[in-house]
Amino acid sequence: MNFGSNSPLESNRKIFVARFPELASLLCLETPESTQSIFSSIPKEYRIEKTASGLPTLSVRGTYLHSRYNPLRDAERAVSRADSFTATGCFFAGSGLGYIPEEYAKKFPESPLVLVEPDIYVFFSCLSARPLEGLLNHPNLILAIGIPAGEVTSLLEQTNLLDIPSYEFPALMAPSRSWWDEFAILRARNKKKKNINANTLRKFGKLWLRNMCKNLNEMQKCPGIESFTNLGKGFPALVLAAGPSLDRIVPYLPALSKRMVIIAVDTAARACVTAGIEPDFIVVVDPQYWNWRHLGGLSCPNTFLITESAAWPAVFRFPCRGVFLCASLFPLGKFLEKHTGTHAELGAGGSVSTSAWDFARHLGVTQIYLAGLDLGYPEKKTHFSGGLFEEWAHDDSSRQTPTETSLYRRLSNAPLHQARDYHGNPVLTDTRLQLYVWWFESRIAQFSLPPTITLTPEGVMIPGVSIAEEKTLLEFPIIRSFIKERFSKVSVEQDDSRKEIFAHAIADLMKTLDDILHLAEDGLAAGERHTFGKTALEREHALAMLNRIDKKILNHPAKEIVAMVFSFAEESQSEDSPKDPLKATKNLYTALVTAVKLNISTLIKFN
Repeated sequence: MNFGSNSPLESNRKIFVARFPELASLLCLETPESTQSIFSSIPKEYRIEKTASGLPTLSVRGTYLHSRYNPLRDAERAVSRADSFTATGCFFAGSGLGYIPEEYAKKFPESPLVLVEPDIYVFFSCLSARPLEGLLNHPNLILAIGIPAGEVTSLLEQTNLLDIPSYEFPALMAPSRSWWDEFAILRARNKKKKNINANTLRKFGKLWLRNMCKNLNEMQKCPGIESFTNLGKGFPALVLAAGPSLDRIVPYLPALSKRMVIIAVDTAARACVTAGIEPDFIVVVDPQYWNWRHLGGLSCPNTFLITESAAWPAVFRFPCRGVFLCASLFPLGKFLEKHTGTHAELGAGGSVSTSAWDFARHLGVTQIYLAGLDLGYPEKKTHFSGGLFEEWAHDDSSRQTPTETSLYRRLSNAPLHQARDYHGNPVLTDTRLQLYVWWFESRIAQFSLPPTITLTPEGVMIPGVSIAEEKTLLEFPIIRSFIKERFSKVSVEQDDSRKEIFAHAIADLMKTLDDILHLAEDGLAAGERHTFGKTALEREHALAMLNRIDKKILNHPAKEIVAMVFSFAEESQSEDSPKDPLKATKNLYTALVTAVKLNISTLIKFN
């Protein structure tokens, strides 16, 4: 194998991920002699054979991955089919001997090319059989070799390539069929999560915008959760969610609070107060008024409140020891934080429980215990007794429509299906809650330490979570005084020194929005010139201008703002968008102008 005088893999040009250090070394070696020992490790069932055309083909355990006649000609034909490959990029499921990815690299020299091969010996065979300069020197190549399926989905998510078109040829996937089956499930979950996040932005975008603009004063003064980094070292933590199984744990909370750090989600805070304790932390990241209502009327002067800059404004007036901010989940908030100092991030998996679990990790605790995280409806119940949901049901009840009717309707309105609890018993859940299960499963697989243990096994089982009984926790030493002393060191003083920095950040945000507005207005004008242009040359110039504006918007330095504004714009467009591309572009730019103006006017109103 000889790649020429230069190393084929330049780290500043492409991404390479592998579980095998020898493979990383192999790709950077320049002499064929140094590769011999690695190639000799390829098992005998991986057979490279010469075809009728003189080119090599590969069979694995009797299955041929390519044609036995002319694999290169087949690759050229495959890539020439316009419906199979486009300049958008391509995800190749399996490498084989690299014929098709290499042809794609020739035809689309600037497009993203993701090559994933779970079987290390298939890729070794590929490297030993053919020179691959054209493929390995592709400037936008991502190689993922011999790594777990979950890491590939994370890689696609981090590189913004989750929706990249795929080329899946059964023969190339055959050596690792079970791996690809697992990957298909994980990729579908990630796409579903991405769609939910996009829908969440469309649904709550205006609310987030209004809340954040109202909270700008608090945003510039409140300290961040980085004040608590690893401050829980040596302590166990109990994360309380508001599932029906919490009822069984509430009587133990006073004793448990003496032995561990207590972290409650907003919906479970009332259970703590009812039990006569104040949690060490309450986590609230939902922007809606109804989530604030779970805290309304409560007082926890010894509790730290962990929230987000776009939370319902009344959250910042909650009587507590101090309000601390995690990194914003909202694009405008992220933009401002880049200029004023970014806070530590908490995972957002659609449920506040995911953020609370991640905060426990942020504290650096030794174990994370869960209670009330049912992610389903054990015994066909929706929430713990005495929670606000139940109180509302009681308030709305009458002789004809008792509380039970209300709770039944809430259950019957969701598309339910059966899952299994930690003991293997059936428990009802729904699609939304199942997505939270997937989030916890993937995060726990990624971060196995500290271990996560549930006290309420009647909920839907999360792979990677073990079981413990609350009685065993009562044998833990009493450490409340140590917890109190450790957290007493955290300053709750608000910082008034960042006003000038914030003023500059907001001015920059306004300038960015104004820039996007002018681009959208220029796009509308170019569309008009194309529609009403008197000559073909005028229309051609207008179309070229539209293409330039499209590129400027898509490659704008403030991409997160553009993405948010596009979400607003898409929300205001008709579902029956026109098939004519120019009309669709005009509608999008019109909606974009409206969305940007909304952002600017809201910022001006509350700033």
